[in-house]
Amino acid sequence: MLYLGTTGFENGRGGVLLEPLACPEMWNLHDDMRMKGDAMSAGRCSAFAATSVATLAAALVHALAAAPLGAQTTLGLRGGIGAAFLSGNETRRSQSTFDEIRYALVTGVDAGIPLSGGLGVRLGLGLASKGGGADVPASITTGRALTEAQAEFDYVQFSALLSLSSAAEQGQLTFSFLAGPYVALNRSCNVGVTSHEPPIPPPPTVPPGVPNLVDSGRTGSAADTKVACGDDGTPEVKSSDFGLALGGGFEVRLSDSLGLAFELMYARGLSEIDDLGRKTNHLVFQSGLVFAVG
Repeated sequence: MLYLGTTGFENGRGGVLLEPLACPEMWNLHDDMRMKGDAMSAGRCSAFAATSVATLAAALVHALAAAPLGAQTTLGLRGGIGAAFLSGNETRRSQSTFDEIRYALVTGVDAGIPLSGGLGVRLGLGLASKGGGADVPASITTGRALTEAQAEFDYVQFSALLSLSSAAEQGQLTFSFLAGPYVALNRSCNVGVTSHEPPIPPPPTVPPGVPNLVDSGRTGSAADTKVACGDDGTPEVKSSDFGLALGGGFEVRLSDSLGLAFELMYARGLSEIDDLGRKTNHLVFQSGLVFAVG
């Protein structure tokens, strides 16, 4: 049976009641005569359904506007720094692989939707830079003394986090815990390679008149190269990543409609991003402004 919401108010409090939609002419699939014979009744049923949906929408708007500030819909603008690394199946790593963590800026926007009490949902959209230490392609290491490589994966990330909040200091401070899934779409993938040429010391001093047949020496140097994923022996990377994110933080209330938030979040990839079986890991410290919009 189909159920539509109709509004009810008791003791000045708004609510939503569920009542059955009594339109047997539309939903009785076993009686063809009734389905075909009473068009007027079906029209009245459709009009009733449209009116009920409009009434439900109006009730939701009324409930949101009447809610206290702490239970209103919020809009958050956040930014920070993230530390990313790769894990999964053990990969043979050469001694020339140095950095295993990639540091990069993160930005995002989110909408917080209250559910009940301190429980709510936060829907987020942001830019996440992931990656970490990578094996150096053999085609690049040839003829080079020291080489390091770092995988650089840039994603557009969507998240749906369940939030549990608790207020303190008479509502001036709110602590939150968040957890939920995310889906990330790869927008660029490279392996950044840095080759180091070690310095050669100058030759020893030779007596006057004796020719110097030894190289006069050189200082150390470094050269940076970017290789697209899949080129020069680097593994192909899948176009998406899926995982779970969790973390927590606190928000300081600046005014009736503005707060300053600080959070520490960790995102763990559950899907393998390449044929090597690697998975993403992303630790983020972020802060930002939170606006009450409802």
